[in-house]
Amino acid sequence: MARITYPDPDLLPEADRNFLADLPQLNFHRLIAGSPSMFRPLVSLFSSCLSNGLLDARIREIAILRTGHLCDGEYEVVHHNRVARLISMSEEEILALAPDGDDSVFTPHERIVLKFTNEVVQQGGARQETFDAAAEFLSTAQLIELTTVIGMYTMVSQICHTFEIELEDVPIANTGIEDMQATVAKHRQQ
Repeated sequence: MARITYPDPDLLPEADRNFLADLPQLNFHRLIAGSPSMFRPLVSLFSSCLSNGLLDARIREIAILRTGHLCDGEYEVVHHNRVARLISMSEEEILALAPDGDDSVFTPHERIVLKFTNEVVQQGGARQETFDAAAEFLSTAQLIELTTVIGMYTMVSQICHTFEIELEDVPIANTGIEDMQATVAKHRQQ
């Protein structure tokens, strides 16, 4: 059970209440709605990286899931395992994303992304050798995005741990990514 009661949507400012109603019904969204200054900007950042990013979806999910595992982020791992399946990652690949998993199921570039993610999460940044290896196949913009995604999902794991956010009783039906993107676009125009 969460450490705090999720904010009552009826008590949120109208714009936030409407924004929350249009989002995938995730407990994470319900919790962060309780911070008016953070709520919409955070969801917009997540949407930008998940929907409009330059990273290939496989690379993005590899980084998110490895980060979730390294941060003991069960909430994110469960949700992004579903996303990984929906983008056609195999169960063997999904299992290999645990820190003790067999990374031989991944391409050489994907293994560099795993190493990059490990170093950013565990050491606060990638070593020069790892950075240079990633820069051979990722653009500067993609490297920035990859590091941002790792940082975002480290933060999500920290929020989930701190507030003991539990999994939803009824999982959402899809990835939620498209719904988040549509919500951000709709409310940006208002």
